[in-house]
Amino acid sequence: MVKVGVIGVGLQGQTHLKCYKALPDVEVVAISDVNPERLEEVGEQYGVPGRYTDYREMLKEESLDAVSVATPDHLHRDPVLACVEAKVNVLCEKPLATTVEDAEAMVKAAKDAGVKLMVNFSNRWMSYMAITKKAIEDGELGEPLYAYARLSNTIYVPTGMLKTWSSHTKLPFWLMSHTVDRVRWLFGGRAVKVYGVARSKVLKSMGIDTPDFYAAIVEFDNGAVGNFESCWVLPNTRPSVVDSKMELVFTKGSVSIDAQQTMIQKATESSYTVPGTLFVDIYGTPVGFVMEAIRHFVKCVEEDREPWASGEDGLEVVRTCAAIVRSAETGRPVEL
Repeated sequence: MVKVGVIGVGLQGQTHLKCYKALPDVEVVAISDVNPERLEEVGEQYGVPGRYTDYREMLKEESLDAVSVATPDHLHRDPVLACVEAKVNVLCEKPLATTVEDAEAMVKAAKDAGVKLMVNFSNRWMSYMAITKKAIEDGELGEPLYAYARLSNTIYVPTGMLKTWSSHTKLPFWLMSHTVDRVRWLFGGRAVKVYGVARSKVLKSMGIDTPDFYAAIVEFDNGAVGNFESCWVLPNTRPSVVDSKMELVFTKGSVSIDAQQTMIQKATESSYTVPGTLFVDIYGTPVGFVMEAIRHFVKCVEEDREPWASGEDGLEVVRTCAAIVRSAETGRPVEL
């Protein structure tokens, strides 16, 4: 049995916990959260015996093989470094960090300690990503030329779901970390030059100090170009919290992806929604891309092999996203 702990049991941390509990070769022995009420609520719901408001105490008291770090974007460094120091393998939620300095420190520490560090770029396990990756590797599409990737949220996310800390992150870290990783993984290139723009109006007027949207052009070392767009002030009347679309162009073909085409639409007397089908519970069991990403991490711990979405991948994405933020702030292109 792989003995696992979870640091941060908010929305995403609870998702990790749910997936771990569904794996027969995993025992969730402890969780940690700074909110004692939330800690007890989640601990009772999932029957986790070890409950700690201080993750350092958890690492000291429990015998753990692996830990998920699912704290807010800007609070990954300290718990990751504490896990590494305790010689515990880590699955860190994306983004790895919101500064290059923090990301570099985590990657170096894990490498020096011989500890596995995986970044939860769970989008790689989406069915349409797997189909596209295979088509590229089989030579069906030719060489990569251009990518358009849009990933946006309704205003509920910064004002509701992440209300207490949305001003401590920015869209290149919160959303573009997914799309930047998708494109660099599919295209096999490294970002060498970025140009980004951003605007602040809606959230600023509400006292939330983070831009409403970012748009960025990223040039890769293999000549391919990515066009990235993220916004999180879409109206809450939209049928889905998430808007995700991609267009990938190659020398011998193209791929178009619309993640909202789920083939199910639900209308009630009070609402119209498009329920997501990429990650769902089927009769109480979690199924989908997040589940498969966590299953992969557990297998890597069991079989002592390196995770597919490594700390180095996380660092490259942070470098690119930080450059987008810097370019938007200075109004000039940034070379990496």
